[in-house]
Amino acid sequence: MKFFILGVTILVVAVPEGLPLAVTLGLAYSVKKMMRDNNLVRHLNACETMGNATTICSDKTGTLTTNRMTVVQSYICGETYNITPKFESLPRQVADLILYSISINCSYTSNLGNKTECALLGFILDLGKSYQVIRDEVPEESFHRVYTFNSARKSMSTVIL
Repeated sequence: MKFFILGVTILVVAVPEGLPLAVTLGLAYSVKKMMRDNNLVRHLNACETMGNATTICSDKTGTLTTNRMTVVQSYICGETYNITPKFESLPRQVADLILYSISINCSYTSNLGNKTECALLGFILDLGKSYQVIRDEVPEESFHRVYTFNSARKSMSTVIL
């Protein structure tokens, strides 16, 4: 019984001291295994998450992505914006045209349309406006014809009555 108590005491004292080292060694081993699979991990704690992944999405350079597109640059009225401009700083007619065009020409069926549409709708929100207000003004029932995006035309059109 004395040896059992001594063993439990050593275990209780040693585990808190050695646990960080054991975790670090385990993560370092995971990084090494992932390197063999051509998967570079810069932060050790990312291995824990990546070890459970079954599908990894990456761009053409191999960088992991969040599978979301955003508008990072815009060209409006001959000026390039590297950040989203203020709605009020744009010419009124142009700002309204952008707001209406994006709000109406993106799918009404859900807020989870294709990635490009979601990025454009996010751009409207970044401008400080709501696309839902426009959609409430122009319901889908008022659409006469919708020409979906066509790579040959490189555009989408909606005819409203």
